[in-house]
Amino acid sequence: MRGLFRRIVAGVALALGSAVATAAVTSPPPKIPAEAFGELSFIQNPKISPDGHYVVALSVMDKKKALVLADLSIPDYGLRTIGIPDNSEILACRWAGSRRILITLLVPQRLDGYDIHVIRLFMFDMDTKAVKALGDRVGGFNGGDIIYVDPNGAYLLLAAAPTLFDAPAVLRVDLATGQAQGVLGPHDGIWDWAADPKGVVRAGFGFDKGQFVLYYRNTADGPFRKIARWLDEAHQTMTDVETVLPSSDGDKGYVIANKATGRFGLYRYDLSTGAIGEPIYENPDVDIMQNGLGLSDSGELMSVDYIDTRRHTFWIDPAMKAVQARLDKAMPDKVNDIVSIDAAEHFMVVSSSSGSDPGSFYIFDRAKGELREFARPFSRLDGAILAPVQPVRYAARDGLSIPAYLTLPVGRDLKALPLIVIPHGGPFLRDDGHYDPWVQFLANRGYAVLQPNYRGSTGYGKAYVDAATGEWGRKMQDDLDDGVHWLVAQGRVDPKRVCIMGGSYGGYAAMWAAVRNPDIYRCAISLAGISDMPAMMHHDASVMTATRYIRDWRDRIRTKGQDMASVSALPHVAEIRIPILIAHGKDDDTVLDSQSIRLHEAMDKAGKPNEFVLYPGEGHAFSKEADSVDFLKRVDAFLAKYNPAG
Repeated sequence: MRGLFRRIVAGVALALGSAVATAAVTSPPPKIPAEAFGELSFIQNPKISPDGHYVVALSVMDKKKALVLADLSIPDYGLRTIGIPDNSEILACRWAGSRRILITLLVPQRLDGYDIHVIRLFMFDMDTKAVKALGDRVGGFNGGDIIYVDPNGAYLLLAAAPTLFDAPAVLRVDLATGQAQGVLGPHDGIWDWAADPKGVVRAGFGFDKGQFVLYYRNTADGPFRKIARWLDEAHQTMTDVETVLPSSDGDKGYVIANKATGRFGLYRYDLSTGAIGEPIYENPDVDIMQNGLGLSDSGELMSVDYIDTRRHTFWIDPAMKAVQARLDKAMPDKVNDIVSIDAAEHFMVVSSSSGSDPGSFYIFDRAKGELREFARPFSRLDGAILAPVQPVRYAARDGLSIPAYLTLPVGRDLKALPLIVIPHGGPFLRDDGHYDPWVQFLANRGYAVLQPNYRGSTGYGKAYVDAATGEWGRKMQDDLDDGVHWLVAQGRVDPKRVCIMGGSYGGYAAMWAAVRNPDIYRCAISLAGISDMPAMMHHDASVMTATRYIRDWRDRIRTKGQDMASVSALPHVAEIRIPILIAHGKDDDTVLDSQSIRLHEAMDKAGKPNEFVLYPGEGHAFSKEADSVDFLKRVDAFLAKYNPAG
């Protein structure tokens, strides 16, 4: 397996050596091949079995995504591949007991004469070595909405609906037979269900006339009653509550809410009355992460994740907090994330990385205080000199403080540098300073890289998201340009050598920058970008909303009456004055390839310089290493032609 799995034992008190060089460098390091940065992560989302004997993970084998199983009792881990149906894509995996693995797949299906993709649940049995479908293809488009898994692996509860617009029922799927039977029928207005740690469906969530509504029952067979309705005083259709989590403590539970501070925090919650209690964790500056609750194998709350300038875990259990402190001492200046724990909390999978180090996964033996290296996701970067990533802030023209990450090339004079601005996708996501292959690839070529968390980026509270309402292509774009002006004013960046590059929304921003600000940018690079916003809204209107803050996006789109064609590149091709590299996956269901094809054709017709590539078999992100590498090589050549680093 290319030497990726090694069994290295070291005391946790030792500061383990990074696979990436960190020594001071006074001259530019050697150019690292695009293959090293385009390599797909060898290991993703490892999950340890409840008995601590095995790890299952998403992987790449023979340059294709796969599912792998490792035996921790064997020195070389006895790695083997779990076969999945052809033409399917792995979305997630998890354990059901210690002998069964649940696999969520995106599979092709033909419906009413159309080829579509649906989500289906499969199971791998460790004893029979067989993979089989669960629930007899239930669930409509989404057959993978698991709300509870029996810790012993006997059964699971699945929320399933025939279509996206039908309310889901709850099914109990027997994992020995694969058969499903109804537990709860659909309820009008309930779109999500929640079970307590004992597997009793206790709560349902939905909307009623723009209000977020919680339904609850205090017994396993009692009726559901409406106990809470939440409104935001300023925006009557926005909600203050994101998640309600029943606990094993009677009618007590937890809620993620942002009413008190405008930032999502974790609070105690009385399910019988709907009353929000005292905070368990709230941050003075940022939200806790969406889907950032860590649960034990039995479903009890263990931790809360949040990101300020880097990712952190707040452990509720003092013993686990002490474990985290030991790991942070052993591996300083890294984000040391405990990503999976066995049922006895004895063995743990730990990810250790930084913005300039793609890092490694380790197996931590809590009793012995030992770390074993398990895998390095990007082994081709072993010994490479990468650039440090630093959090920064700058002021937008209207005074809003914009958080960002700045990466400066190693071994170069940090004055009058060429700059690449990379706005993140979403747009309702955020950059977090973790290792980014695009960023390090560009820094290795001699470019400074700015990653702005422009207004609308999530994680900084509701007011920061609200500031983006109706501002696509306007103030959201100003935030990118103002970052350039800030670096130019400092003397770090040459104003005549600036380009913009991004994927998805970042691709949109790059395309729009070519129309709006050819005075700032010399060139633009778009992967899976949006050139025609009205067409995009017909395809998927949810792109206009931050669903963490606006849960009823099915019913409304908030654009303040903005004419989206007025901030789209396609209708303004005649105004483009800079070259664009346009790339797209042919099978992209998130942003259709026509968004790039039509812009390319219009630019060709208008005699505007552009380069275009369409990747067959690729979706919204690269799944083939050859295509990932090819794209970086095209970026390298494009920048060398239009904005050379020198």
